[in-house]
Amino acid sequence: MSSQPIRIGLIGLGRQTGHNVPGLWAMMAHLPFLLSSPKYQITAVANSTTASAQAAIDHHNLGPNVKAYGNPTDLAQDPNVDMVVVSVKVGAHYALSKPALLAGKSLFVEWPLGASLSEAQELATLAATHGSKTVVGVQARASPLVLKIKELVTSGKIGKVLSSTVISSFGGLPAAQWPQGAEYYLDMNSGGNQFTIFFGHFLDTFTHVLGDFASLTSSMRCDYPSIDIVDSAGTVVQKGYQKTSPDHVQVSGKLVSGANASIVFYTAPGEAVDGVGVRWVITGTEGQMEIITQERQWQMGAPGTKLRARLGRGAGIVEVNFEDVEEEKEVREAAFPGTNTARLYDAFAEEKRDVYADFESAVKTHALLEWIKREAGW
Repeated sequence: MSSQPIRIGLIGLGRQTGHNVPGLWAMMAHLPFLLSSPKYQITAVANSTTASAQAAIDHHNLGPNVKAYGNPTDLAQDPNVDMVVVSVKVGAHYALSKPALLAGKSLFVEWPLGASLSEAQELATLAATHGSKTVVGVQARASPLVLKIKELVTSGKIGKVLSSTVISSFGGLPAAQWPQGAEYYLDMNSGGNQFTIFFGHFLDTFTHVLGDFASLTSSMRCDYPSIDIVDSAGTVVQKGYQKTSPDHVQVSGKLVSGANASIVFYTAPGEAVDGVGVRWVITGTEGQMEIITQERQWQMGAPGTKLRARLGRGAGIVEVNFEDVEEEKEVREAAFPGTNTARLYDAFAEEKRDVYADFESAVKTHALLEWIKREAGW
């Protein structure tokens, strides 16, 4: 790590709280750690207008030395910005990221990297051409849980992996109503929906731990094609909104390692009857492990997650402690839902390349999602 902090130009910082307000994720998941860590320094903010950026700077008391910009090109040309962070809806990722890459800046982009595979591929090519260091916000990779799962697999403590089975709800997401302002999540063509975000985050972890698919078959189905849009008070503001993203995703196949794999994500009319979000079983020649989470989005790290394992033939079943890890004070104190994002930032600053995804790695996950869509006939 350099002795000087990485100077950040942050795109998409809001100043309002509430459900689905613009800039909320940057406010909750990025800003607290960036302000507390000595490894980073915010030097600029860009929003849709310079006035909006300045209002965010003032609201968060970032100080008079933080520059305000109304477009990504001016931000990318700022010599006091080392790294640009893009934290907005996926439909704008490409346009906001390209100027930073052309300027050779480092770049952090939330997942999905692009609204399509082609956008992601072009961004990855530009990053390679201009020598930009990149990181994508699939933050589960940096979580102590995933680090421990990967360690148990790669160390051979369960032997050669023979199979892996996943059954997961879509986190208890409502089937009949949806919050106003997040309609893009219902649209399969938006690039940011249940399939690419909720399922995609887990899929990235799955292949990061167990390796790529060699062959697969898949099916997807939209079981609730009509859904009511409600405001923050729960009042229906639009009835019968047409939903095109899938409620059910099933993938079966064989991994490059030879292991069999099965992943099922479903939507129920209410909370899962057992309260379980993800149930993930990995079976090897010498042992087995099971991961159980509550109904939350995988990448955020659901409280109460359990990892149980039999590590060796004839061994007893143990609950594995994955939270006893040494972390920087600023990471430990990062509040949910930004804890794993803080870990991602810390891994990037420390150049722990095996802990975070760069653009090239993100393109592989984009391509896998496209493969699953094609096999399902979507």
